[in-house]
Amino acid sequence: MPTLQDVASLAGVSTATVSKVLSNTPYVSEATRDRVLQAIAELGYTPNLAARALSSGRTHIIAVVFPYVYDAIFKDPHVMAILEGIEASLTSADYNILLSTPRLSPNGPDESFRLLLRSGYIEGMIAIDNVPIASVAAEAQAAGVPTVVIGYHEAAASVRGDDEAGGRLLAAHLIDLGHRQLGVIGVPDTTNYAVDARRRGIRMALAEANLPVQSLAFYAGDFSTRSGAEAVTALLTKHPDLTAIIAMNDRMAMGAIQALQQMGRCVPDDISVTGYDNLAISELVTPPLTTIDPLANQLGQTAVRLLVDSLQNNAYSHEVLPPELVVRASTAAPIPVSR
Repeated sequence: MPTLQDVASLAGVSTATVSKVLSNTPYVSEATRDRVLQAIAELGYTPNLAARALSSGRTHIIAVVFPYVYDAIFKDPHVMAILEGIEASLTSADYNILLSTPRLSPNGPDESFRLLLRSGYIEGMIAIDNVPIASVAAEAQAAGVPTVVIGYHEAAASVRGDDEAGGRLLAAHLIDLGHRQLGVIGVPDTTNYAVDARRRGIRMALAEANLPVQSLAFYAGDFSTRSGAEAVTALLTKHPDLTAIIAMNDRMAMGAIQALQQMGRCVPDDISVTGYDNLAISELVTPPLTTIDPLANQLGQTAVRLLVDSLQNNAYSHEVLPPELVVRASTAAPIPVSR
């Protein structure tokens, strides 16, 4: 394979000059830069990114980190929508992606992730950081890696959806329709900051409507379709008078609808169901799902913009994206029980 010295010899310059051209350092004449670039093209030279990082701190590689918590990221369409926004924006900004899925424990992320941070191979990091058990952003910042958080953990720059407002919108929508007996399918308390915020929003809407917050029925799932189906059986067994269910993601909502239909319950005539995420499939299910659009693609795009600002301009900021209520056919006013 051609080396840096081969490029320098063909271009008639020093290896230091070739390195300056590769790292886009100023004070190299256009004529010299053109000769070096022509030599690189003729030889098919590919720079060693790790070596460039040692000399310039620039690799144009961004770690995109989605910690493994409940299931693999490729099973979660919401996470994939965020990743799609990140990938498109990073590619436009001439950065490459290194995808990492560290396992978390109370002691922090796994050792292979720590090795990545210490390698000098990545120029910056974008991470979903939403679980209390540990923060991948804290590890990155301790290692000196510029980081943007999508979520609630502290970082120099961050972006997240307004989950509290999203939960409030869903509950207010159902209350406005006339529902008073509500159930929630979520995850265990204090295991996900975003879900905790959504539940706070639901309770706020109940309080504003002078409804007893303690009457809110709850079942802890794990974000999967299966757990949404299990939740319906458990909730209706204990609370048969429920007229509406709020699921903390679309997958659990879809599982709930499937289970209700298998029970012979009609959605929304017998019971209304809402989700959260506005997955592409949510408008294709029967009935189409009322949900919250947290602007997942925009979350990814915004994270990239914040990271590029920090890398190129040493600028840092925090943004919160407003959720959008998407009303479809899975919610309706409760039908009075005939006597």
